[in-house]
Amino acid sequence: MLQPHVLKYFADVARNGSLRVAADLQDIAPSALSRQISQLEKFLDAKLFVRTAKGMQLTEVGRELFLFVEESNRGVEALLHRIEDIDELRHGAVRIATIEGATTSFLPDVLARFSASFPGIKFEVVVCGSNDVAHRVGRGESEIGLAFNCPSREDVILRARIAQPLNLVARPGHPVFQDGETSFSQLKNFQFALPNRRFGIRRLIDQTMHATQSELTIAFESDSLQLIKQLVSQTDMLTCLPRIVFEREVSNQTLAAIPIKDAICSAASIDIITQQSRTPSGAARKFLAMLLDTAKSTYS
Repeated sequence: MLQPHVLKYFADVARNGSLRVAADLQDIAPSALSRQISQLEKFLDAKLFVRTAKGMQLTEVGRELFLFVEESNRGVEALLHRIEDIDELRHGAVRIATIEGATTSFLPDVLARFSASFPGIKFEVVVCGSNDVAHRVGRGESEIGLAFNCPSREDVILRARIAQPLNLVARPGHPVFQDGETSFSQLKNFQFALPNRRFGIRRLIDQTMHATQSELTIAFESDSLQLIKQLVSQTDMLTCLPRIVFEREVSNQTLAAIPIKDAICSAASIDIITQQSRTPSGAARKFLAMLLDTAKSTYS
């Protein structure tokens, strides 16, 4: 029978072309390694190496055996990865960085479904601004990130882009809804409650004001989207938000919304990212797959 340790010795000699180098790697005497190779050749009834001035050269049979060993090693590595993934799905952890907007319904819904299927997985969720989400994922502090219009970075991979154009949001029946759609140039006579500049949403609003040479009247700023929604639902103030943030309130008829025609607002998105240089853990990959499937089925 082919013994795994003998095949490892053989492969080391084949890779290095030297009995002595392979023996040093395995911390055994060259003579002992030579005996192992001789026994392997006797078992196979074939020469595996030819000794030349350039070192140990594989014969045709030796090359076939070496390909077999390399393929077997890849198979073992894949098996170990699958075993690791199975174990991680029983006892693993997933670290997520997300903007507040995704915590209203989208992310909690996916977390609840995933936890029902894999109750052993623990989650660490950090809520922060889009730039901080990208920084955390790029540095490896979080495995998965959800950012609003994520800035382009070399240290992160864009996994999915969920189209989330900004909408004008107000209480139902507000007079701003008479025309069915609007643009910033039509809103100068209204007061706004807006997220502060920690939010990617606000940066997009500021860019739109600059591009359209419009000036909104900002009566209220906050780092809480929930507070902004509550205030808008009870006053005549307006706000600008992506649908993912307010879809439950629209369903409950506590808020209403119309599209904003301005191009910058129309191009907004929530981006799902991972680190460029590191493969996510098995648990994180499984959760990411569910996150991407949900995004595709819900917002495509």
